[in-house]
Amino acid sequence: MEPAPTCTRCGLANDPSFTFCSGCGQPLSAEAARACTRCGTKLPASFRFCGNCGQPADPAPPRRVTHPSAPRMPAALVPEAAAPPAPLPPAIPPPVPPPRLVLIRHDGLPGAVHTLDREVTVCGRRDGDLLLPEDGSVSPRHAAITVREGRIRVEDLGSSSGTFLRLRTPRSLTFGDEIRLGRQLLRLEPMPRPSVSGAPGTPWGSADPGYRARLIQLLEGGGTGEVVPLRAGANAIGRETGEVAFPGDRYVSGRHARVDVGETAVTLTDLGSSNGTFLRVNGPTEIGPGDQVLLGMQLLRVEP
Repeated sequence: MEPAPTCTRCGLANDPSFTFCSGCGQPLSAEAARACTRCGTKLPASFRFCGNCGQPADPAPPRRVTHPSAPRMPAALVPEAAAPPAPLPPAIPPPVPPPRLVLIRHDGLPGAVHTLDREVTVCGRRDGDLLLPEDGSVSPRHAAITVREGRIRVEDLGSSSGTFLRLRTPRSLTFGDEIRLGRQLLRLEPMPRPSVSGAPGTPWGSADPGYRARLIQLLEGGGTGEVVPLRAGANAIGRETGEVAFPGDRYVSGRHARVDVGETAVTLTDLGSSNGTFLRVNGPTEIGPGDQVLLGMQLLRVEP
């Protein structure tokens, strides 16, 4: 039978199967003891230092090296990720200035300017927004100019002398239209065609002269002057030459305008005259920048 081991520290006899003393915990076998790493003295497992030389029984655990970390900012001070820039609001176009009416003087230079800053501008000699008091041929309430949704219209208000628009391109005419060129006011009318048996005043069996329309000269007092027949085809109007001539009117250019008479249409064309060719407006008529309107003897130009 194996003898009971006796504890070398407290002298207590222990059970042979014990590895450590039941009284003080001292190792009972040599395997449980440790040797000093300096002098080799056997050391109990509970010794932290060698009793012979003072060497630590266990080497100091390796020191954990930590690196200082950056200080943490409070959550309220941590900057958020940069948000994408907000989309720019759509650009607002600058307001469009209202159109204007510029009075053209008799020498061709611009005169007074009137801004069309209201929906309806009334022009007249005595009443309205744009007054032309020095021209007796302008009616008290002569014409109205309307600006609505970016469109400009001119309308005669029943004036005695009419409201006229200067031609910029060839225009189709209808019978009853009135033309103003120089000092002349002309009205287009149909020309009666002779019957087979001959028209009144026409010799029996005479050939058709080919007239399809006529221009009637309208006088200031309300009467009529010359009646000029127009043949099919081109009919020139001028001061010096042409089928229709006004040699005494110095405001009519040498070759002023042309009336083209066809089977189904009549067209009026200005030939680059100095003072222009004008057509009387019948009802509201759309106009735009660069157009010229004649009220009596007053010429107004539309400008943006």
